[in-house]
Amino acid sequence: MINLETDSLDIIINTRPRVMVMFGTDWCDNCGILKPEFLKVSHQKEYREIPFVFVNPDTSPQSLSLIELTNIPTVVAFKNGKNIEQQFGNKAEVVQIVLNSL
Repeated sequence: MINLETDSLDIIINTRPRVMVMFGTDWCDNCGILKPEFLKVSHQKEYREIPFVFVNPDTSPQSLSLIELTNIPTVVAFKNGKNIEQQFGNKAEVVQIVLNSL
């Protein structure tokens, strides 16, 4: 999993065919609940070709221009540079729902 601390998410999603992104912060309790699941899935063998990126919108505000973020944690799937699925919530199945869209 990549912890993105800069405004370079657009470069990642435009240079990789498929990307999973979680928007969250360290101060968000629900983000802390979902982040371990996001990390666990990112290490699964069948998904090793897909970059999993954690974006803190507080430190990467330009990344917010790529999606309509209303709540955190939010998990987003990008395919060929386009947002194809976006889900909000702290339940483990949120990650799988979004991942299945890729």
